Amino acid sequence: MTAPATLRMTMGDFAGLAACRPSPTALRVLRDGQVSRRLLMLMSVADTARSSMPEFWESWGAAAWELCLRARGADVRAFEDVLLHPHVGVWLGRCLRDLDDPRAAVRASAECARLTGLAAAAALRAGLRPHLALPAPDSLVWLPALGSVRLTEGAREARLRGDVLDLAGRSVALVERDEPAPGDPALCAPRPLTATPPGDAPPLSVVLEDTDPYRHAHRHPVLPRQTAGELHAWQVSVAAAWDVVTRLVPERAAACAALWTALVPLRPPWTGRGVSSSAREAYGAIAASYTADPVRLAETVVHESAHIAFGALADLVDLADPEDRTLQQVGWREDARPVGSVLTGTHAHLALLEFWSRRHRELSGMQARAARARLHHYGRQVADALGILQVHPALTPVGARFVANMSDEAARCGFPVRPPPSLCRSGPPPVRVASRQAPNLTRRRGPSSPVQGVAGPGRGTAGCGGKTSDETTPGAG
Repeated sequence: MTAPATLRMTMGDFAGLAACRPSPTALRVLRDGQVSRRLLMLMSVADTARSSMPEFWESWGAAAWELCLRARGADVRAFEDVLLHPHVGVWLGRCLRDLDDPRAAVRASAECARLTGLAAAAALRAGLRPHLALPAPDSLVWLPALGSVRLTEGAREARLRGDVLDLAGRSVALVERDEPAPGDPALCAPRPLTATPPGDAPPLSVVLEDTDPYRHAHRHPVLPRQTAGELHAWQVSVAAAWDVVTRLVPERAAACAALWTALVPLRPPWTGRGVSSSAREAYGAIAASYTADPVRLAETVVHESAHIAFGALADLVDLADPEDRTLQQVGWREDARPVGSVLTGTHAHLALLEFWSRRHRELSGMQARAARARLHHYGRQVADALGILQVHPALTPVGARFVANMSDEAARCGFPVRPPPSLCRSGPPPVRVASRQAPNLTRRRGPSSPVQGVAGPGRGTAGCGGKTSDETTPGAG
């Protein structure tokens, strides 16, 4: 076991994160926290499967785990990139819940079988060319970050030979060659969406994730594999929206680009209003229905990126008492919400104040009045919610400081929070957002557990709800 490592965030970085302007160092802490969390979850899945499903472990698990060790040893960054593919978090959560439920033994076996696909994807990204059999629950081989391969009905496994997947009667190349052949329709890989704005504005690179079997975690109906024409429409929409983000809130664009890694297309509701969502377990993913309006999609990116950042912070430290069961009414929801949901919703709406303030200033006439009305609509909702949060007894000291920093940002945007005063003003030492034991993947005994407050397999939702966002995106105006 390696020596303990501590994730630390300065008060300035913490305040910037609360104000929806996370610094590069704060973003690094959030990413490292997610890596640590998922490593601990992966270790717990392996340890539990080894002890509770010995037949599975002997058939598939041991070889998959050994390949994970080799991949991490060969290229730790490549291994982490696969581990951080958004919906790997959803898979890990399902594995742990099913392994903990005696009634879900069959489902747990099928979920754990996908460990082999994760190991194979990580190995390929790390430059290894393994040879092994890949189980295919529901006749699907899942290779996170690389894609998924649908086998013929009833097929239960495929064989990986280097970087080629052998199917019945044919082969599918999983790694691009120097002169790639036309894409094999059997491999449904994520496809890139990019934007390169002029000047010094940061570029954007995300993937359209429209086949991952775990993308349904966003609680809205998802769209199937997008056609070439639909992919082109998404590319145009994303590029135009990124131009809006870099123009209106250039100081936040780099953070949005770092936090947002995958776009999941959602089916538009029958009302015609757009929807967007982010799931706590799917760090990095934004789910949204298509829109040709770049301002609406830009608003979604700013809003959901704030949800992603908040969820990653709440995985490291409790901002509210996870046992609190009180409900509060907020302006953007018809139903009363627990304090954790009020926190994440307020934070995401706070991110929109600067956006709509600057949007208002670049318009004139009726459009400017509509943008100003949107700004004041959000501003009043945020100020009202912060007024509730400032005096809420369920906040932890760190949570109270977070709310104080949010209140300062709301006041800066022209929406002072009543009642004051702002809390925690006395220049305390830096915030310790998490202490963790750096995971050692060779660990063999007992399920992994969190150390000194790290977000490990059993941490749950830290009082902030498993879902970070479930909101209807209104028209952009």
